[in-house]
This record gives sequence, C-alpha cells and structure tokens, in this order.
Amino acid sequence: MVEAGDGVADAADRVVAAATVRAALQRLGDDHRRILELAYDRGLSQREIAHALALPLGTVKSRTYYALRAFRLACEELGVKP
Repeated sequence: MVEAGDGVADAADRVVAAATVRAALQRLGDDHRRILELAYDRGLSQREIAHALALPLGTVKSRTYYALRAFRLACEELGVKP
C-alpha cells in the first residue's frame, strides 16, 4: 500500500537531488560545466557540442571525461555518491 506521504517524500528527495547537482556543477570550471550542460541538459552529442562551441571533437571528449571526474568529486565532497 502506498502512503500519501510517500509522494511528498519522493518530491522532497528530487528537490534535494536537484539542489545537490546544481551545487556540484557550480564547483566546476566554466568549460567543464558548459560541456555537461550541453550534453545532459540539452541532449547534444559530443560531435554537436564540438560544432556548437567551435572546438575539435577530441577536445570535447577530453573535457567531458575530466568534467565527469570533477563532477563526481564535487558530489562526493557534498556527501552524495553519484
């Protein structure tokens, strides 16, 4: 049986998770944050990101790798396991 409070708890968990993601993203450098925003918020592929930012595809790939590493570390520092 689902309790009425379960929906509230789920909504609260989503709000906390969103706030944590925003806080972790703020800890990243501008280049890394921009790559992740384009990839995950806008759903662009690495090739599309390279075109949008006028960067070589290899640069986008390496920035994505390091951005995800930095994001994971920021989450851990905030006490959240990504």
